[in-house]
Amino acid sequence: MLDTGAEQALAINDHRVLLSGGAVIGKGLFGSGQTFEVMLRPAIKNVHIGSLSYASATQVASQNAQLLEAITPDFLGWIGYWFWDGYALKLDYQQSQATFYKDGPGDYLKGEKIIAELPFEVRKLPNQPIMHVKIGSVDFAAAFDTGQYGTVYADAETLHRLTREGYLTPSHADMEKFDVSGLRFDSGAKAAIPAMDVSSSPFAAAQPIGLTETNIITIGYGFFRQYKTVWDFKGRRIYLLKPAPQASRRAAADLPAPGKQ
Repeated sequence: MLDTGAEQALAINDHRVLLSGGAVIGKGLFGSGQTFEVMLRPAIKNVHIGSLSYASATQVASQNAQLLEAITPDFLGWIGYWFWDGYALKLDYQQSQATFYKDGPGDYLKGEKIIAELPFEVRKLPNQPIMHVKIGSVDFAAAFDTGQYGTVYADAETLHRLTREGYLTPSHADMEKFDVSGLRFDSGAKAAIPAMDVSSSPFAAAQPIGLTETNIITIGYGFFRQYKTVWDFKGRRIYLLKPAPQASRRAAADLPAPGKQ
């Protein structure tokens, strides 16, 4: 899994890949709250990631990620932030392609139509973009992470208010989830996200990320699949680029034209 929420360049699912040696170096936490032991392995041989091949990788973290085998049974592990450190990352879910750019916007925006430019900050972790957003008139901290689908965290009163005002509506795609509308970024861009989870429990990973806000929205695949996106960690910008033809018409219609965000 290419996971912007993971820091390690490479981490292995040692439930599926049998490894020897190594030592426990600490505990980790999934965003959903489950904890796990982290092992450090001295070397992993014959690593192949897409078209890239490595004879060996040293000092590699591993953990039991059986939980994620429910998503895909052949789950072998992650590549994360330190894998592409120094590069901007362009993600295109319609083409199932990740592209890494060493140069700046003149390179990765060439030939693209910019829908919105979203400045972000980082707090405790360099790989976790954080923005201020509103849903309706309610303030939220937004954490961006491709390793999850997306959840709205707020107390029950706030969730009831957003439902009453029509910003959270039961999703026709999944009646246990909610469509989110009226999402507005500080840049002025607006968006809608279909079929999100909602929770009145605190966000389990808030403290490690550096989130102190009560209202938090995690923005993941449910949002990013609607666009091509560029993650420029050096320039502290996420760019939303013209969505592929299959992307959500509703989300695209809610965003301002280029130059007006």
